[in-house]
Amino acid sequence: MPSSSSGSARFLVLLSRWRIDAAWLAVPMLLLAHPTMASIDIWLPLVVGGLALRTWARGYIERAQYLTQAGPYALIRHPLYVGSFLLGLAFAAMTRVLWLPPLFVLLFLVMYVPKATREEVFLRGVYGDAYASYATRVRAFVPHLHAAPRPAAAAAQCFHWRRVFRQGEWQTWLGALLVMAVMWWETGSAALLALAG
Repeated sequence: MPSSSSGSARFLVLLSRWRIDAAWLAVPMLLLAHPTMASIDIWLPLVVGGLALRTWARGYIERAQYLTQAGPYALIRHPLYVGSFLLGLAFAAMTRVLWLPPLFVLLFLVMYVPKATREEVFLRGVYGDAYASYATRVRAFVPHLHAAPRPAAAAAQCFHWRRVFRQGEWQTWLGALLVMAVMWWETGSAALLALAG
């Protein structure tokens, strides 16, 4: 009979993998959107901020080579997830569908908290005390008001655009551009319907 810990681990794996498929739910939800130029203008900075944070993080992370502790990883342990959260929240709010932002927040937590938990277990197993020390200095999702001291190993870590492109971050940019195009199209079609009416 499998232990409860192995059952929990399988459940975390299932949830963290499900998040990729669930992202496609955003496509039909865009059909419900009725954004205005004002709602786009208000939330566009958050879209840009989310993309910028994800790009900044991708430029530092070098999976399976070292524990990344520089760039945004000096402020929060999961900058890619925070960037994705900001991006999704901005798009949900931009639609002007009142129930969509709370639904997005709920789905994001259900999908990404298990992923972050699983990732942290893995990193603790790989980097041991170094990760434990990092986790005590740097919060998971919300930065400290004061900067955490950087370890000497982090000083050698620097941003590289090749990492950004090698890890496929351009796909996130393209997806965001596509969603923005739909939002702008929705505002234009609403204006045309108003003129026709």
